[in-house]
Amino acid sequence: MLPEPNPADDTTSGGIVHRFTVQRGMLVAIVIETTDWYSGLLQAAIARARIEGTN
Repeated sequence: MLPEPNPADDTTSGGIVHRFTVQRGMLVAIVIETTDWYSGLLQAAIARARIEGTN
């Protein structure tokens, strides 16, 4: 019987994980981790606009 894959281990997927941090002032508010660079960039931009309250 094969062991179950560990969902917390991102290195088994074979993709590069990109990390985007969204800060509020000097504090880290959100860390976005994704294998799709463009999607992560878009999510980070939306999160920044949502946190700061500007469009």
